[in-house]
Amino acid sequence: MNDKLNAVVGDVPVGLRHTADDRLASTGSRQRPGAPAVLDFIYALVCWICCAVLCHADEPTMRFSLADGSTAEGSLTAAEAAGTVRISNPRFAQPIALSTDHLLEARRQSMESDIATDSERDQRAKRFAIELNDRSRYVGVLVSWQDDLITMETEAVGRVSFAAERVVRIMDVDTMPDQIASLADSRYRYRREAGWEFTDRGLSGTTPDAATVADLELPDRFRIRIDVTCQGIADFELILGDRSTGGAGQGGGRIDRRGGSLSRLPTETFVTRLEWFDNSVSLVRSNASVSDAAVFDVTDASDRLTLDLYVDQASGRLLAYHQGVKRGQVSLVDDQPVLRRELTLINRGDPVQLTQFELLQWDGRVPESRLLPDRYTLLDDGAIVQQVVREWDADRFRVGDTWHPMEDLAWMEFGVATVAAVGSEFVLRDGCRLRGEVQGRDSAGAIVLRDSTGVRLAVDPSFVVRCVGRADDVIKPAEDASRLLADGSGLWGRLIDGAGVAATFGWRVALAENDVGIAADEGVTIEFASPSEVTADVELPTKSKTGMLQLRSGDRLPGQLISIQSDGVRFRSAVCDEIRVPLNAVSRVDAGPAVELDPSDLPWLTSLPRRMVDAPPTHVLVSPDGDALRGRLLSLDQQDVRIEVRDRTRLIDRASVAAVIWLDQAENGAEQKTPSCRYVVTTRDGARLGLQTASFDGHVLQGTHPQFGNCRIPVGSLERLSFGSKETSWRESLELVPVKQPKTFQ
Repeated sequence: MNDKLNAVVGDVPVGLRHTADDRLASTGSRQRPGAPAVLDFIYALVCWICCAVLCHADEPTMRFSLADGSTAEGSLTAAEAAGTVRISNPRFAQPIALSTDHLLEARRQSMESDIATDSERDQRAKRFAIELNDRSRYVGVLVSWQDDLITMETEAVGRVSFAAERVVRIMDVDTMPDQIASLADSRYRYRREAGWEFTDRGLSGTTPDAATVADLELPDRFRIRIDVTCQGIADFELILGDRSTGGAGQGGGRIDRRGGSLSRLPTETFVTRLEWFDNSVSLVRSNASVSDAAVFDVTDASDRLTLDLYVDQASGRLLAYHQGVKRGQVSLVDDQPVLRRELTLINRGDPVQLTQFELLQWDGRVPESRLLPDRYTLLDDGAIVQQVVREWDADRFRVGDTWHPMEDLAWMEFGVATVAAVGSEFVLRDGCRLRGEVQGRDSAGAIVLRDSTGVRLAVDPSFVVRCVGRADDVIKPAEDASRLLADGSGLWGRLIDGAGVAATFGWRVALAENDVGIAADEGVTIEFASPSEVTADVELPTKSKTGMLQLRSGDRLPGQLISIQSDGVRFRSAVCDEIRVPLNAVSRVDAGPAVELDPSDLPWLTSLPRRMVDAPPTHVLVSPDGDALRGRLLSLDQQDVRIEVRDRTRLIDRASVAAVIWLDQAENGAEQKTPSCRYVVTTRDGARLGLQTASFDGHVLQGTHPQFGNCRIPVGSLERLSFGSKETSWRESLELVPVKQPKTFQ
């Protein structure tokens, strides 16, 4: 798999990638003597198809988070334009082109690395991870170290070289910690109050008592590397959980953000915190009844604190290490441990600058306490040499005057400062981490990335397990934005005419560079902007104050009831003008605002006595006051209502009837079927329409309804558009229930 990515300095390739065309060319050159050329063509065609299928199968599903809060699922692909990537999803007719300026993060559903599981990998050569000063990392076999130039052979990058002065640390891949998040790649996860902001150096806090909450999805056990400086007298606190104003707190009914070692409420579960005040550091685990605390002095300069914190939430442990030496530990176990998924930073003193904050996985094993200098080499046997490598060859390395076998190296720290390179970050499935500016795509479909030194890297999108864009924070979507929901995706934007994007409907993603057609037949729902969010010059519809026609299928149409005769219900609506609907399709008609029946009346309204079996009641008339009359409706016009009650015809003033409800017999209702539809539309005035066909010109949605015919709905009236059949059953009318037959004896 070493052909997945190659490095290019300028336009000169350092490695060589074999594309599908290259493989076909090499295959076609092996023509058997006397074999027809067409056989070679067929063979090559089969190889091409197999390669295409395999490449498609390799495209993993990722979850994309955008700066306006949109989310999308799909596969990552390369785009032609610089600074742009694409999201491919079968529900859209085209890939979504997205600027990395609008991308927060894309993460593969499964983040498992194949560093130690690839059976094709050469197990004889020890593999290392080398981190550089721009936060990039290469994982592979170290080939040579000559004249201050390091050469590595990696699965993802091929053979690549870089200056030795850029190396921050070298790790055996078996000891490489699994990073969850850092300041450089998770800025949008920090909910900051006024007084906290990101700068070129990291996260800065300048206002006393201001808090920032890091929603980092903390695991049960984790490790934090923290480096913070203070311009004056420090009063800084790190607390497990959300302690911000209005946050979740630690279980109490109110939030207390004053300093001190104890919680203020007996109802609070244990609080876990670190406090840095002036020249001392406190670790505290406490509630209102009991506490465990450890206090130690700051060993760096008084204006700087660097620590490695180890947290086991289930066992209630917090350990602090400085330069490898354990400085303090607290431990109190909850009866029912509460697992926090966020933490809070509060600055109560002079301005502070958080320059490093890395969240790492921790296996729960307590590290050995021993001094680790700024520059050192750790060997497999645990020995520490206070020097770093001076020379390296194929199977050994030299530290000081001593040569060691390559297998003896566990860790090497160079004491070089790290400054994250500007741009995007790509974490690959072999453990490599690349940072730089996206330059577009190459002829083989790879994402071209230029790193901080000008080296151009071609990244196979199928190798990417995580991609971090350039967006730093979540912004509020536009007030008039609608939202498209599908398979866990939620994209802000607006509905457009699909003619230009090869679809019935199109979607203009708010932060995308292009419009896309909606190719899905089902599973897509569009929620349109609410009335309070659309522009003021649009006339807003309201829930119907006139009437409502309801069908057995569940569809509803607001408007005006004209008449009910033997040939159907005549109804007038702004959606479809005047229509006539067959009686057997209707379940209810409201002549005005809906009047609900008293639930206590339902048993007698729906009971069917034996004497009425041959001529059962067919309708219930509801008065404006909620009174009900059951009988066989004969007709309804603008003046009168004729109904047969107990074999007598009664004439009722039309104004006395607010609603007509159809009664069904169980055996008749069972034969009804829901008319098929492709789209379900709901409007702000209460309509719900199952449309068989539909189109949209940007202003009006048109569609065909099996009973209502051609329907026209202005975009300002739309509330929801769903692709696919209705989810509700057809029955929405009252059902007659026969009374029990009496028992007879002979």
